[in-house]
Amino acid sequence: MKKTILPILSAGILFLNTAVPVFAEVKQDEVVPYLTELIDYIEKNYVGEIDSQKLIEAAMKGITSTLDEYSVYYTADEYSAYARNTARTIYTVEFGFDMNRNGEFHIVEFENGQVRNDDGLRVRDRINSVNGVSTQGLSLSEMKGLLITTNSAPLNLNVTRGDRTLDIKAKVYPVEVKTISYGSYASYIGLEDENVDKSVGYIKIDTFGDGTADEFRSAIAALRREKKTKLILDLRGNTGGYVDQAISICNLIVPSGTIITTKDKAGELQTYKSTLTEVPFKKTVVLVDDMTASASEIIASALQDSGAGVIVGEQTFGKGVMQSVVEFGDVGTLRLTMFEYFTRNGRKIDGVGIKPDYEVEDILFVQEGDKPSSKRLRDALIYLGYSVNTENDIIKSIGKFQISEGLDATYKLNPETVSKLNLRIFEKQKKIDEVLMQGYLICLR
Repeated sequence: MKKTILPILSAGILFLNTAVPVFAEVKQDEVVPYLTELIDYIEKNYVGEIDSQKLIEAAMKGITSTLDEYSVYYTADEYSAYARNTARTIYTVEFGFDMNRNGEFHIVEFENGQVRNDDGLRVRDRINSVNGVSTQGLSLSEMKGLLITTNSAPLNLNVTRGDRTLDIKAKVYPVEVKTISYGSYASYIGLEDENVDKSVGYIKIDTFGDGTADEFRSAIAALRREKKTKLILDLRGNTGGYVDQAISICNLIVPSGTIITTKDKAGELQTYKSTLTEVPFKKTVVLVDDMTASASEIIASALQDSGAGVIVGEQTFGKGVMQSVVEFGDVGTLRLTMFEYFTRNGRKIDGVGIKPDYEVEDILFVQEGDKPSSKRLRDALIYLGYSVNTENDIIKSIGKFQISEGLDATYKLNPETVSKLNLRIFEKQKKIDEVLMQGYLICLR
């Protein structure tokens, strides 16, 4: 490849005419030698400081930035931080820290309540660096990230104590990362009222990391021991994670059949299937929002397409593509979009999302003329805490509500009662998790 050096055109201001290319047009099979020659040329001629590793990293980031929003190049440090977010076990120090008004980080406490620990650290030590990385200018969350690792090797801290600067190896301790929380619906909302159905369980999945499927298996077993026969599965705000964990969870809750089918660049198809013969709950309601994405959408779509789950909430995000992670030695790590997936019924998810079976706005508020058998009236009374086991219960509950509101106890839905019911529903919606409550209502149908 022939290099063309352009002339300096002006006295006083030095610049190049960038309309003329420095290198000849590059063919696809010449890209690698072209980049090599370009970096070599910069290193030999650029008058400023050169860091060859940073040049390579910048080139990799520039290449991947032209792809889709999910393909990412990571430096070693960046990938380490990414791995921490999905690790089942992380390691961190036993002390607490805070930042003063000058942006300096100081140790403020140890877990045992002492003023020092066995590593030689003391309360009020100022932390200057962690494993050679300066703490200057970091935020509290960035500092917290520096003190978290995925292995048990001690952290090398440089600290200032009075007029001395010390290098200290700080031990780290394992912390199990939980990606799931669960319990009864009643206990979750902090209500043990006699009208709350105790057979409804609740599982919230925050993300899909190492071990999420194992956590889910344990959660199901615990809820079944507590005689839960219905489940609210909360996937709101869950933007995804490890797809293999989502597939494993589908094998615990989705009846036998296709979960998803993936397609690669060559058009090759691979189908992932559930072999489950008996679902663990009589009814499953899945809560979603516009941040429910990727692995979460795999579970939601599999439950919806199989008829084993009812979807409640908002249209989901619509990330129907999958990435593979490839390491390139010292160069870095690439997360590249390599597959698109389709649901059990062949639906495309990417850029489309999943439409809920029940939109949030479609469920509550009564109307004049609703009969005691009306789903809308029944849902509204349950929402306000009244008994609706039989039609007679519903009529009695209308009367109880009227009495509580100072209205005439007609036991019928007159305009005043409808107005008061809808007012109380509106007031309660402002204080309570509406989507969760509506998921509960659907569980009871």
